[in-house]
Amino acid sequence: MAKEVNKEVFEVLPVPQAVSKFVLPSLASTLITIIYSLADTLFVGMLNNPSQLAGLTVAFPYFQFLNAFSSLWGVGTNSVMSRALGEKDYDRVSKASSHGFWGSLIFMAVICVLFQILERPLLYAAGSSEQSYESASVYMLIVFVIGGIPTVLSIVMSNLLRAEGHAKIASSGLMLGGLLNCILDPIFIFGANMGVAGAAIATLISNCVSLIFLIVVYMRIRETSYITLKPFQGGVSWKLIKDIILVGLPSGCLTVLGATGCIIQTSLYSLYGDAAVAGWGVVNRISFISIYTVHGVAQGVLPLIGYNYGAKNFKRVRDVNKCAFLITEALAWAIMILSLIFSAGIIKIFINDAATIDAGVQIMHKYMLCTPFMAIVLLVSTLCQAVGKWHYSLIMLAIRQLVFNIPITFLLNYIFGMKGVASGQPTTDVICFIGALVVYHRCFYRVLNKELNGKK
Repeated sequence: MAKEVNKEVFEVLPVPQAVSKFVLPSLASTLITIIYSLADTLFVGMLNNPSQLAGLTVAFPYFQFLNAFSSLWGVGTNSVMSRALGEKDYDRVSKASSHGFWGSLIFMAVICVLFQILERPLLYAAGSSEQSYESASVYMLIVFVIGGIPTVLSIVMSNLLRAEGHAKIASSGLMLGGLLNCILDPIFIFGANMGVAGAAIATLISNCVSLIFLIVVYMRIRETSYITLKPFQGGVSWKLIKDIILVGLPSGCLTVLGATGCIIQTSLYSLYGDAAVAGWGVVNRISFISIYTVHGVAQGVLPLIGYNYGAKNFKRVRDVNKCAFLITEALAWAIMILSLIFSAGIIKIFINDAATIDAGVQIMHKYMLCTPFMAIVLLVSTLCQAVGKWHYSLIMLAIRQLVFNIPITFLLNYIFGMKGVASGQPTTDVICFIGALVVYHRCFYRVLNKELNGKK
């Protein structure tokens, strides 16, 4: 059978419709991802044991490292494939898909072994106490060490399918895992009386099911697809691996730096007791609603932007960008306003402990102010990756976390205590919002206008 690409949605369909075809499935899978990331916290919180919830909070930043590695390989491969499709270089599309899949598998095998060796010092560095260590250790072993490879491969596979325009089915695979996790969590946590270990097992099973589903999808479409899972098609190309990693590096660094910042924040909150750590754990999960939402929009438009940039259709690139900005800001403001109005009720859903609720409300009222500013920073970063300008994205994200967020958080903690820790992120993102606008002007606004004016 002849191989084919859905050129109509990439090239012809009106921009709002094309964006919706990519963004809506991506947001749907993101919604499920949000639900299942909250599910562990919700059900473990129902145990009304702050130490177990604190253990889950301590382990969660390291779980985010899995998302970092998924983005490193998934976003990088997606961008390389999308631009190659726009340039009609189908051989590069196939090679990129093969190198992205197998490269991520080998990479994760090494990382999982290293994490198992370094588990104890890593957990204590993240703010684990003697009471919360056991819960954190069990979660890390099951979700990261055992489940790391299927977790990363499922997201990489989703990105391969999305790059070719199979956005709906790619999102369905991740949604399946998310829904299954929500079903299995109470069964293992309460039915089997396994607590945090039950939450970890539910996550492991769910990610394995997602991976199997997406591989089955690939097997069904492979005759008409440029995607291939043959190990390193055409021989190992270190240049192609380098291209994939460099483009995906900002996304990976965003999550790694975010997780590092989260570890530092958790460690600082641990100075104020397990209730503060548990309250921060809930707020952190709620903040991920905004992060995952931006991620969903950005991941949705990435193939459209990459394809049209490769095809030199710069007007369409500009129009897709505008849509992405409008959608992202509308969602970000809605999330922030709702979280501020209903903060106490939201935290009480997760844990009915007075000290934890009090700490969580104080943290949420400060921390969630970052949402609309953070949304623009993260979206601009992904747009730069879509067109291969990874270095702008990497520099912007590194400065955001290392130059501003970590030092500012320590300073505000010293001056204002726990509320100061919560104020570090919004202070940082207001500053970085201005930087993101400058980067967008340099990478897109000025360049696209020059190209479009040159065609007149």
